[in-house]
Amino acid sequence: MPKFRITYTVYADLELDQHVIDAVDDEWRSSFYNLHTPEDIAEHIGRNLIRNARLSMLDGWADQADTSASLAISNEEVEAEAHDAE
Repeated sequence: MPKFRITYTVYADLELDQHVIDAVDDEWRSSFYNLHTPEDIAEHIGRNLIRNARLSMLDGWADQADTSASLAISNEEVEAEAHDAE
């Protein structure tokens, strides 16, 4: 059976309500992730929205409305190549 290595590059625009960012404080970090800057938070949420599709499915934001985070994929590139199974 052939195997393929597939590389996806996704370009997306992410919008977060301010309260999603403000939820991340020292108490939040002690239970969840060591995120400090708005950019850290955006990267974490964006990556997980691509995988999980909804903000409320993410640890630490289960109490947030899904509409508090919006991700729009503006472009994607896909590259696939066959490789040996060994």
